[in-house]
Amino acid sequence: MSALAAAARNDNVRRVQLAWGAAIAAEWAHFVALGVFAYEHGGTSAVGLAGLVRLLPAAAVAPLAAPLGDRFRRERFLLAMTVVGAAALAASAAAAFAGAEFFVYASAALVGVSSTLIRPALQALLPSLARTPEELIASNGATSTVESVGTLVGPLLAGVLVSLGDVGIVFIVGGGLLVAAAASLARVRVEGRIMLTATSEDETARGRVLAGFEAIARAPHARLIVALGVAQAFVRGCLNVLIVVAVFRVLHGSAGQVGYLTAAIGIGGLLGAFGAMTLKGRRLAVPFGLALVLWGLPIALIAPRPAFAAAAVLLAIVGAANSVEDVALFTLLQRIIPDHVLTRALGVFWGMAMGAVAVGSIVAPLIVEAIGPRPALIAVGSILPVLTLASYRRLRELDRTVAPAPELELIERVPMFAPLSIATKERVAANLIPVSVSAGEVVIRAGLAGDRFYIVGEGTLDIDLGDVHAAAHAGDCFGEIALLRDVPRTATVTALADSQLYALERDAFLAAVTGHSAAHAAGQELVAARLARSGPAAGG
Repeated sequence: MSALAAAARNDNVRRVQLAWGAAIAAEWAHFVALGVFAYEHGGTSAVGLAGLVRLLPAAAVAPLAAPLGDRFRRERFLLAMTVVGAAALAASAAAAFAGAEFFVYASAALVGVSSTLIRPALQALLPSLARTPEELIASNGATSTVESVGTLVGPLLAGVLVSLGDVGIVFIVGGGLLVAAAASLARVRVEGRIMLTATSEDETARGRVLAGFEAIARAPHARLIVALGVAQAFVRGCLNVLIVVAVFRVLHGSAGQVGYLTAAIGIGGLLGAFGAMTLKGRRLAVPFGLALVLWGLPIALIAPRPAFAAAAVLLAIVGAANSVEDVALFTLLQRIIPDHVLTRALGVFWGMAMGAVAVGSIVAPLIVEAIGPRPALIAVGSILPVLTLASYRRLRELDRTVAPAPELELIERVPMFAPLSIATKERVAANLIPVSVSAGEVVIRAGLAGDRFYIVGEGTLDIDLGDVHAAAHAGDCFGEIALLRDVPRTATVTALADSQLYALERDAFLAAVTGHSAAHAAGQELVAARLARSGPAAGG
């Protein structure tokens, strides 16, 4: 709960998460209503076809449209996709009330496109809102928690509404939820967003689209995570159909029970999300693999004794595993993929994932017809455990190699960098230049032009202001006065012992600090305090 509260204290993260909750509830309510609508109009095969129509266009469009999230402001792209989803749900309601089956499915395709594009935009936006690795994990955990709540509330709401009325009412309520999400997103503001040359006007449209594929293809670890995530999406597509089939053909239940059984995933996901936020920041690949195992096994265990209560408990375990898997997967991709192509890479992933869900939706009815509902549950549930065991060694290797840069800890210790997003901090950490100095060596000299900012990693240095001397130790910094005030160095700094410093060039320092109002204000306060005291804080 403390991790969730930490994420909620960030105003922008809180607004994004509220919008995400409304969006995911609308998406799952639409999923349940569409499944019921399809089954009533065409049986099991129609449910699979509805899943295909809903998700296959999303799979094709996501990699092509996701570059817009890197080219323009991500929060505005996220807002635009939410508005598109609200309009599509309104069209779905109109078509359902008019009995226009074709237009219900056509609108579902647009709902699928918008909901698919919301995901990479949200996940790429979070590193620009979170300020520490821990806050990023908390934000990803909050995303999973909110998704679980939405996965619970959306199907429950749809289950009640389809029991009492028409599926068109569900579509109207979903559209209203997305309007509320858009209102929350309209208040999100991102400061200091990293805008790199990869999103310049000179880049071709083809290059912008391919950049996401290339970012994944160049990184073996990213390929592994994406492949396993897509496999999980395929199983999810199968499960979407199997839930409907199980309710009507195995449990002999009602349309409302489709919503209630789906909501069990949300209940488990909510509990799992709280656990996911306790994950330590450095080791995430093995928990990711274990979550995949627990994603599949419960599905297989539904088959031996098909009962509504047992199925609900087992699907709750799937939901809990899904939360851990989501937090680990997206935190790993946020670390592996460079920020300037993150939306595109995530768009590629979600395009592939939605395609896999669509394929799973159409394959599941074929499996059911070929071997029956219970063997189909066992077959589908075995996929992820087998794949995870086959790749377990590579997941352990990933844990040893993919972690936040050690220099990030130095950045965290500099007060003026505290307000920066984790994406900016990681860029600053990547730009740090190690500088080894020997005892007696002069690092900066008073009166000369300032070209670098320094952080002390190890050692002791003397800061000479003429009449006043002070010492700088590990974790201290100096050199910001000349850079922020554009004046000559105000002090001479000499190493008293062999020391390890980390330097940040002038342009990189100014881009990071002056591009964020809170960081800039903190830097100016530090400069003013150091000049006023003319003591140890007067660091050049």
